[in-house]
Amino acid sequence: MNILVTGATGFIGRQLCFTLANKGYNVKALCRNIHHPYLIKHDNIEPIKGDILDTDSLLNAMQGCTQVYHTAAMAKMWCRNPDDFLETNVTGTRNVLLAAQKAGVQRIVYTSTCGVWGPTLKYPLTEDEPRITGFPIAYERTKYLAELEVNKFVQQGMDVVTVNPSRVFGEGPITDSNTVSKMISGYLKGKWRIIPGDGGQISNYSYLDDVVDGHIAAMEKGLTGNRYILGGEDVSFNEFFSTLQQVSGVQRNMVRVPQKVIKFYSHIEALKTKLTGLTPVFLPEFADRLKFNQKYSSQKAVAQLDYKITPFTEAMRKTVDYLKAN
Repeated sequence: MNILVTGATGFIGRQLCFTLANKGYNVKALCRNIHHPYLIKHDNIEPIKGDILDTDSLLNAMQGCTQVYHTAAMAKMWCRNPDDFLETNVTGTRNVLLAAQKAGVQRIVYTSTCGVWGPTLKYPLTEDEPRITGFPIAYERTKYLAELEVNKFVQQGMDVVTVNPSRVFGEGPITDSNTVSKMISGYLKGKWRIIPGDGGQISNYSYLDDVVDGHIAAMEKGLTGNRYILGGEDVSFNEFFSTLQQVSGVQRNMVRVPQKVIKFYSHIEALKTKLTGLTPVFLPEFADRLKFNQKYSSQKAVAQLDYKITPFTEAMRKTVDYLKAN
């Protein structure tokens, strides 16, 4: 079976290509640079030069493909041209769906994010719950709009399943979108010494291998038009760094920075970026996010996809071992 994976050099996409190839599938790995260092070499992986903003290249890549995994996205904190988020995440998704429709692709798994639900209050959110705030973060806003595009095509009869990973980490290269592994790597190198606020803010962390297996399970078992949260354990910053310290054996003196200080610094960064065009370290909308938890439930994926969650400590240990070795 021929399968196309968009975003084949991304953190999730590259590992998905490798796992599918090891299962014996013929994988077409769509990427803008077929010589990209993050592209995995495998007898069952064929690099295909293309871009989700180039409909002709998409149609060419999908010829003979039965399934498509659409993982490509603009997942950075900031872009010099804000329209890049809309172009890549919304127009790009629409292009993929249109090309799949024309090419006769049977089924698509679309990679969204738990960010479409955003912050949470007391209990972990599920797939059917509404968002409780607006969309100040461009990535989350455009991924939500992309889900609306998916819904339109599902209503037209297209077989699409959506998966929503939380904060993904694991073995693999540290990319712009892989902020959790950046944090782990920074701690190991002594470059990350900050715990935001009192350290009690909670996020959901998902292990890369679980998320990749969840994608494949969604393709095999997911219900058309449904969304599936692919998460892990809900962990506070205090628990995160305590576990990291424990499994790595590396002891760092951490500094707790009040959220008001972080917010003030983020405004300075925003002003710097406005005046110079330089990439910001942190932005006010992300500082505001630190006031809230991000707790999510993967129970639907567990029940319908047989989704498995690796314990956080075990996942952290595997990630640390990889980063130390590489």
